[in-house]
Amino acid sequence: MIGEYSILIQGIHSVSSILWWSVTLIVVTIIRPLNEGGNLSIILPHIRKLVIFASTVSITSGFVLFGFNSNFQFEDLIHTTKGIVILFSGSLSLVVYYHVLSGSKPNSVASKLHKVLKLNKFIPYIMFGFLTAALVLMILASAIIF
Repeated sequence: MIGEYSILIQGIHSVSSILWWSVTLIVVTIIRPLNEGGNLSIILPHIRKLVIFASTVSITSGFVLFGFNSNFQFEDLIHTTKGIVILFSGSLSLVVYYHVLSGSKPNSVASKLHKVLKLNKFIPYIMFGFLTAALVLMILASAIIF
């Protein structure tokens, strides 16, 4: 019975993760460069809602999937190479998720950090890089037995 749920959750996790990554790719490579004049600002809140939904489903299903695959023995996260890879890539995903949730609020910690470090132009690319690294590491962790 758990095996059937695991397959279902793995499918949900895969689809939501790829959706999160692909929408972020479209925003970073197409929409942001085209929006320098502010023409596309109307669609950005809708895209942000889609990203929040996909990322929430991806992160939640990732936790559940890891629980199923490790028989809910979460100490495997720090005692196995595969667990460490999953923990690291999950942490990268959480950084990106936090950025998506609080990125546009001027009083957020992320916004203040961007201004201090003068990284505003590079943050979308850095976050996309984190998300890509997390996705690649998760695929490696699921495909290769460490």
